Amino acid sequence: MNKIAAILSIFLLSGCLGDKKYSKDSVTEQIERKRNEKAIRVPDSILREEPYYPWKKKIEITKEYFACKGSSLNPPKIIVEGNKEFSRYYDCGGSLKHSLPIKEDSEHIYFVLIDILNYIQKLTKKPVIITSGHRCPTHNNYLDPSPKNSNSKHLIGAEVNFYVQGYEDVPEKIIECIFLYYKTHPTLSTQKEYVTFERSQVPTNVITAPWYNKEIFVKLFKKEEGRNFDNRHAFAYISIQVRFDRLKNEKVFVTHEQAQRYLRK
Repeated sequence: MNKIAAILSIFLLSGCLGDKKYSKDSVTEQIERKRNEKAIRVPDSILREEPYYPWKKKIEITKEYFACKGSSLNPPKIIVEGNKEFSRYYDCGGSLKHSLPIKEDSEHIYFVLIDILNYIQKLTKKPVIITSGHRCPTHNNYLDPSPKNSNSKHLIGAEVNFYVQGYEDVPEKIIECIFLYYKTHPTLSTQKEYVTFERSQVPTNVITAPWYNKEIFVKLFKKEEGRNFDNRHAFAYISIQVRFDRLKNEKVFVTHEQAQRYLRK
């Protein structure tokens, strides 16, 4: 065994010596290069346009963005009184199952809501995120089955909840944008009842006293207020309700008939 090991050692040693000899005998040629010469020419920098990303595209808000956010995947809401189940509510199938509310034979969202949200996007250059636009009766009841919520203006496309990306912590600046919408409006800026906002003294479900003018009613929901399946985010958000339809020159009310009119169900 020792004899075999000795033979292998001699073999490996001779191989290493052979490599050393080969390395010693190898001939290399030194590469000479002029001082200003470059092996590879580096192209001049080219000013390129920023790559296109779909989420950076400026999107104009239309009535389709107000579609009901109900989902049949949402779990049933169970109301318990004492130790017994009192009632159970199921959500709707959302915009795949029903349309926006119908007014004058077409799907309808009050134009002022669309106009204000697009104005805010243009002014802030940030996306407006609609968290709750139109709500069908089933979804509205699922979110809040209280009698007071049964006449929510979400039912007729006259109310919207939203926040603005980049302004989540300073929603008051968005309120100021709403004021500015009327102050700079080509026809409303000279009408005091539109430009002037007052603070509501009527108790509501928010701590901050709402603002209102002739046309709209504005509420600010703090981070801990107004949470439901539409507003499960951690941000403050704003609600705008339409009080007056200036195109029809009439006050806006919610009726059972309006809330039940859909192109499909």
